[in-house]
Order: sequence, then structure tokens, then C-alpha cells
Amino acid sequence: MRIDGGPAGGARTGKGTALPGEERPHSHAVVSGTLWNYSAAVVASLLQLGYTAYTGRAVSAAAFGAFASALSITQLLGYFANAGLATTVLRSRELTRGLLVATVRLGLLSGLVCFALVQATAPLWAEVWNAPETTGLLRVLGLQFLFLPVGAVSAAGLRRLQAQRAAVLVETGALAAGLLTGTLLLAAGWNPLGLAATSVTTQLGIAVLAGVLVARRLPPPGGRAGGRPGRYRELAGSSGFLAGHQLAQYVTNTVPLWAAGAMLGPVAAGYYSRATLFTGLLLTTLAAGLTRVTTPALTRVRTQAPEPSPETRPPGGREEPAVRRAATDVLLAASALSFLPFAFLAGAGSGALRLLLGPGWDEAAALVPPLCLFSAVAVVYAVGLSVDTVCGSHRRMAAAQAAAAVVTLAGAVVAIAGGSLTLLALAALAGQLGGLAVQMWKWRGHGVVEARRLWVGYAVHAALGLAAYAAGAALSRTAAGLPCPAVLPVLPAVGLAVVLCRPLRTRLPLYTVAAARGLLPLRVPDLRRGRTTRPQAH
Repeated sequence: MRIDGGPAGGARTGKGTALPGEERPHSHAVVSGTLWNYSAAVVASLLQLGYTAYTGRAVSAAAFGAFASALSITQLLGYFANAGLATTVLRSRELTRGLLVATVRLGLLSGLVCFALVQATAPLWAEVWNAPETTGLLRVLGLQFLFLPVGAVSAAGLRRLQAQRAAVLVETGALAAGLLTGTLLLAAGWNPLGLAATSVTTQLGIAVLAGVLVARRLPPPGGRAGGRPGRYRELAGSSGFLAGHQLAQYVTNTVPLWAAGAMLGPVAAGYYSRATLFTGLLLTTLAAGLTRVTTPALTRVRTQAPEPSPETRPPGGREEPAVRRAATDVLLAASALSFLPFAFLAGAGSGALRLLLGPGWDEAAALVPPLCLFSAVAVVYAVGLSVDTVCGSHRRMAAAQAAAAVVTLAGAVVAIAGGSLTLLALAALAGQLGGLAVQMWKWRGHGVVEARRLWVGYAVHAALGLAAYAAGAALSRTAAGLPCPAVLPVLPAVGLAVVLCRPLRTRLPLYTVAAARGLLPLRVPDLRRGRTTRPQAH
């Protein structure tokens, strides 16, 4: 991402401003890293879909509900095991061998504590969920804590060293090995323990491969910075808030699943977990891919911004213009990359899930549209939290997450009273909308983003999402041999609008962001100066 410059791609001049030749390589490095993440995510999604299709036929809804409940416990403890260390490495100003060693040691300690806790409390959780299979599943899943912190820190170290390709290849290869292991164990009769072995094998592979690669890429320990030991108290303090916030975010998003399992039974939990797994593949792909690439990019923007003089310092702790532009561009890109695909999936996903899982999963398929809306908002909300993480605003992060938690919990209470899984999905959506609303309100008051441009961009991308939803619904009904008179005319209408209004593409938020960052060799209007410019080639 180009970190500075005018809105149309021309660079500004002045003290402390990067020249276009210095900015554009960084833009293309970010895009290259994003493409590697998304290309690997496509492969991972295909592997997961094949695995889901197999387990949907080999594992019953009740057994999968027990596995989902056990997995939610280990994922919860995973935030303690990681302790925010991966995020600390990702946003570090300089990655040294001493910092990496310190984070690995702290991760090993927290992982051992979580491993012991899971082994000791597994029977208790089985009684809480009223599912005897949970005991064995938890004890197998608990093994991953011996490897998870090392793998997370090492993979984050590779990304901090701009080795995006190595990081995604390691994670994708380890996932493939884990899914193969789980499939073979299920076929051999280890049902449903084979589901748990998948996570353990994946985390082991990431820890070994990423650890070896990042150790080779770090500078030798003889240097002054590289050999300096890490300050464990300072490191634990800086990552403590991040770990707590990530934990609160996970608990908020998992409340509907827990409510389904505890109040509506394991079968309901199985339906809800299947639907969330289906939409969660794309959600994890988009959110993780964006935050892993944009967090270091925004960190670079903020650290390289010139120190303002007392006369030019923005009032009220507002961010510098370069930071506001970069944050707004990241959020606009996130809205386009989430609203459009999830809108299409909302239209086509129900039929696709029925086809994927086979008969008996109609209740899970009915949850796909509201969960797609939840996922679209969740991606934008997660990238917004990344912006606040880089800016170091713990208060804004805490306020947004508190709003999301309160709204989600209130919605879950209403859904349980009505005994409805659809209301649980809508409660999750309402929670994300509440957190996003607080984010935008805080940003506007603190000058973090260009508020008007961001709001208009969200609205435009949401409107385009309606056309994507119509396309998905038309495709799904056509594939099922059903008439679709209400949605089919939308497709040629959208195509005609695109043909007749082709010049309006330069007004689309995502298009203007890409052009302003020097990623499109096309003429775009400079709205501030009323003229047309072309980004310079370097």
C-alpha cells in the first residue's frame, strides 16, 4: 500500500513526505502479500469444503455438536496460550532474535498451563454440555497447546519479515496434512476423535516448519540488537491487553453457539456450528488475510509519518493526514472485499450447503443468509480493530467490544426465549453492528479516518452487494430448477448499468483507493483539483 501522496496517485512534496518511487514498491508489496494469502486461502477453503462434505456424511449432528462445543473451549483457551504474542510480533518496529526467543518462551509457558488445564477439566465440561464424547475430544484437542504458541509466533515472525509466501505455504501445507490425518482416522473408525486430531496435526506442522524458516531468516545473534535479550515483563504487559481483547471478542462471537448447545441441545449446536463453519471459511480468509497484511503496513505509515511541530500538530490527538488516508483506504477495501462476496453467498449459500452436506441439514442451510450478513460486518469490524491496535487506542477498542458484547448477549437471551436458531444468528449480527457503530462514532470524534468518505464508501459497497445477492439467488434457484422471476431481471439490469455507466467506475470507492495507491495504470479524476491525472510509472 502506498503510504502517502495525493488522492489521485500523485505524490505530495514537502519535508518528510515519501517520494512516489519509495511508496509504490510498498503498495505492490502489500498487494503481493495479500494475493499470496488469498491464493493459499482459496486452496485451504477447497480442502476444508471437501473435508466438510466427508464429515457431514461420516459424523452425526450430535457428535459434531459435541466436537464444536469442545473446540470452542480450546479456542477460548487458545487466546491465553497465544497471549497476544503473535500480534505483538506482527506490529513490532523491529523483529530481533531476542524478541522472538522471548515470545516463544512465554508462549511455551502459557501453552503448558492451558494443556494441563484442559486435561484436568475435560470431564467437567462433558457434564456441562451433557455429551460424554466431549471428554475424549477435549483431551486430544488439548495436545495442540504444546505447539500452538510456537507456531503462531513463528508464522507472525515470517510475516513481519515480509516472507508472506513462506508463511502461507507453511500454513496451507500443515492444514492439508491435518485434514488428511483426520480423514484417515475417521475412516479407520476413530469417530469423532479423528476430528480433533486434525487441529493437533495442523498446529504441529506449523510450529516445526515456521520455526525452522523464521530462525534461518533472522539476523545472526552476534549483532547488538539481534542478541539483546527480551524484556519479559514489558513484553507480557504489551501483549496482555491484546490477549484480553481477543478473548472478549471470541467469547462474544461464540455466545450464540454456547447458547444453542446449552439451551437448545447438541443437535441444535450441530446445525448452528455447521452453518457457521460454512460461512466462517470465507470470514476467516478475508479477515485474517487483510489484518495480517495491513497491520504491518499501517504500522509503517504511522512510524514513518513526520513528527509535527507544535504549530502544525493536529488538535485533540487526531491522527496525521497520511494515517487517516491510509486507514480509510484499508477500511474501504475491506468493505468491498467483504460486502460483495458475502452478499453473493447469502443468495447462493443455502442451496450450496444442502448440496454439500446432503439430506437432513435444512435447518443449518436456513441459517446461511443471516450468518453471511454477520460475516460481512465482522470483516470490516475486525479490520477496524486492527486500525485501533496500530493507533494504540485501548479505550476505543474496549468501548467497541463492550457494545458488541452487550448487544449480542441481549439478543441471545431473546433468541433462547423464542427457541429460534435464526434469532441467534441475528443476535450475532446485531452485536457486530453495535461494535461497528461505536467504532465509527469514536473515529469521527478522534480524527482517525476520513469519516464522510468512509461512510459513503460503505453505503456504495452495500448497494452493490444487493446486486451480488440477486445474482447468487438467481444462480441457486436456476441450479435447483426453480423459477426465479423476482431476481433474474436484476442481472441484465445490472449489466446494462455497467455498460452504459462505465465512466462511473472511477467514482467507486474501491477503484479510487486502488488508483490513489498507484495500483491502476488508468486515468482517474482528481476530485479536489477538478482535473484528470495518471499515476506515474516507476
